[in-house]
Amino acid sequence: MLFHRIMDNNTNTSSPALPEFPLHFRIIKISLYVIIFVTSVFANVLVCAVILRRKRMKTVTNYFILNLAVADLTLTCFCIPFDIPVQELHYSWPYGSLMCKILYPLQTFLLFASVFTLTAVSLARQRAIVHPLKKQLTKTGAKIVIVCVWFSAIIPVTPYFQALRFNPVVKSCEESWRDSMTTRVYTTSIFFFQYIFPFGIMFTAYFSISRELKKRAENGNQCLKDLQEEEARKVVRMLKVVTTLFAFCLLPNNVMWLWLDYGKADKLWSHFWELVAFSNILILANSAANPICYTIFNVNYRQEIKSLLISGICRRHHSPPERTERVAVLPQCSRKNVKSRSSTLISSV
Repeated sequence: MLFHRIMDNNTNTSSPALPEFPLHFRIIKISLYVIIFVTSVFANVLVCAVILRRKRMKTVTNYFILNLAVADLTLTCFCIPFDIPVQELHYSWPYGSLMCKILYPLQTFLLFASVFTLTAVSLARQRAIVHPLKKQLTKTGAKIVIVCVWFSAIIPVTPYFQALRFNPVVKSCEESWRDSMTTRVYTTSIFFFQYIFPFGIMFTAYFSISRELKKRAENGNQCLKDLQEEEARKVVRMLKVVTTLFAFCLLPNNVMWLWLDYGKADKLWSHFWELVAFSNILILANSAANPICYTIFNVNYRQEIKSLLISGICRRHHSPPERTERVAVLPQCSRKNVKSRSSTLISSV
């Protein structure tokens, strides 16, 4: 599974024979794929269901999170089931010429959509927290941004789509660039727009948010304000974790391809492709980790997922949910309830 390159040389020559991976490595790799696939599908479907079934969850930030879940879910479904057979066939391409043109560019396209959505979330949160009195992004505006995210993800994929060729002689899906310099330019461009540029925006946005929250903490001690600031910090903490996971999971894959194009790593080190395979696993792990982060750091998601699972179990056993579930969420005059209200206020921006 490769998101902007494939395990092949950068010229028009035939693919070199790749060493067979050790059995223990293949077992570990497939086990990780299975765990990631099950976790990603289950977690992202839950996030989508929670947002779509509850009107109060349809906020600007949650629209972006829904889009991220859709991108991550689709990425997982189009990568793991198709890539495992290719890897187990020693990178012989079993899907024909049409899928050669579609599959890898589609994977790259979905990854860019996920990355650009994370970037949009960081900018939306930065404006909502740092500039709360300015005009905020509306739900309609969020939908327009999401459409722009998907169209923007097409741009970096177009050269890749044009470069892919199916080689019927060796049955491989290969890149066919004009020369090695073109390959390096494309790989460097992917690294910049897939990693450096979005990570720079995310880091700047969250640094600005952290500085603003620190400034507010020094200027006032009102109870309600403190509670709102506490909930804002929870949101920021969640987004910081998501951004850190993004940085950790996507960097190795990009470094591998830069090393390949600029240092001929596959000729210098026999275990290079094993590292590439694990770097690809990290990217998919990020797709599974994103929805988990939302449920851990956001009380609204935890409550809605719990309600969704309980209602599903009750329907399965043909009995209505207990009335105590309703009573548990009724407004009460307590500090915990004030925090819950402020959480809804913060997340609705």
